[in-house]
Amino acid sequence: MPLNLEEYTCEFCGKTCKNVIYAAFVCDDPECIEKARVARGGPGGHMKRKAEGKPIIPADLEPMIEENKKARGGFPRTVFSA
Repeated sequence: MPLNLEEYTCEFCGKTCKNVIYAAFVCDDPECIEKARVARGGPGGHMKRKAEGKPIIPADLEPMIEENKKARGGFPRTVFSA
């Protein structure tokens, strides 16, 4: 099932999402892309947090993720059949 990015908003400015970069829904603004990179900790930042015993998703991004989930009714459920 393809992901329609236009159903999401940028996690940093609220504009329509155009990309998923550094595990964040972002618009085309280079500033937002840089914020996503910094929030993620750069390439491999999520694994560094995991090794430190911290959550992979930074705590300051969790409210935005929850807001996006509520706005679109949660994550879609995939049903596999044999």
